[in-house]
Amino acid sequence: MKKFLSSILFILPLISFSIDFKIGILRNVKLKKVTVSVNDVNFALKSSNNKITRKITSKNELLLEFSNGKIALSIDEKFIGKFDTLKLSCLSRDTGIFNINSNIPNLKTRSYYDDLIIFPQFNAISLVNFIDFEKYIIGVLESEVGLGQSEDFYKVHAIISRTYALQNQYKFIHEGFYLTDLVNCQVYKGNMYKDPTIINAIRATESLILVDENMDYITASYFSNSGGQTNNVEDVWSKALPYLRSIHDPYSMGGINYIWEKKILKSQWLNYLKKNFQYPVDNVEALNAALNFKQEIRHKYLVDWVYQIPLTQVRKDWQLKSTYFSIFDNGEYLSFKGKGFGHGVGLSQEGAMRMIELGYDFLEVLRFYYTDVHLIDMKRRDFYIID
Repeated sequence: MKKFLSSILFILPLISFSIDFKIGILRNVKLKKVTVSVNDVNFALKSSNNKITRKITSKNELLLEFSNGKIALSIDEKFIGKFDTLKLSCLSRDTGIFNINSNIPNLKTRSYYDDLIIFPQFNAISLVNFIDFEKYIIGVLESEVGLGQSEDFYKVHAIISRTYALQNQYKFIHEGFYLTDLVNCQVYKGNMYKDPTIINAIRATESLILVDENMDYITASYFSNSGGQTNNVEDVWSKALPYLRSIHDPYSMGGINYIWEKKILKSQWLNYLKKNFQYPVDNVEALNAALNFKQEIRHKYLVDWVYQIPLTQVRKDWQLKSTYFSIFDNGEYLSFKGKGFGHGVGLSQEGAMRMIELGYDFLEVLRFYYTDVHLIDMKRRDFYIID
């Protein structure tokens, strides 16, 4: 088996098969009152105890309110009752779409494919989109990437987004769903554009994921721009991984987020170092190093490893675009001149776009940014796992 997996990437034939995912939606607000409607396809509304079973059409409107730990349901302004859990199921999931309009708080209407589960949680209404996995990936690409990219770039993002979702599918299982719709997972705003380029890219890569030599889902991390060099994963997070290694990345050079600059008061910078890291600012040599720090290649620590000042912490505290920066002493102020945007681990989005512009295909992009990984059909993964 190990010998068979020696190629960098390989593709297995696709099999017609689908799985469903539970996505907690509108998780950034506490929903107290929402209305739900559906398109021309019929839906069925059921409660967990089967006290209610109703056919719902485009002529109906559901009003859901949080009320003393229950979900109060009204249909077409007629009060039906209070329930622990309700499920709105599409009777034709190929075309079914439901719409959510939040009244309290007031939010813009969003539309979603497939089914909706409603239950009370944390003194608010919890909504879970129970959706076909590939449709979910369409929504992720529409939300995370947007319109106007090439089909090959969407193929790249479809594969890494699919891999990320599967690797993290139990992250929020304790709350009744797999992933949220926020940046702590992958941004997902439901059915947005129906862009044919995105849909074609997802169909072309259906079920394809990235795994390591042990058939484990890889950490398919990505970011905006590497600044010309990606990071080793252990320099940003805790665990070293063989496929997330620092590489020279010429394709990110010259991108929109390639360079940046921020000015910081010298006195504030030195106070920060002294207060937070007990840095010896009174030592002439140490002072000079802190005011004239240079990175020709990416470092893990500010100045050097002796002082143990993580650049990731500096970036967070000063809201810098990346850890890949050099410091120039201009008297009262310091100039932080940096490269790249994001954590720097994994795939550079702007670099990937440039590679595709130069004629590389999506497989070559994945090979470049992820070292010695394998592309497989997720439905065949268990077949290759060795106990």
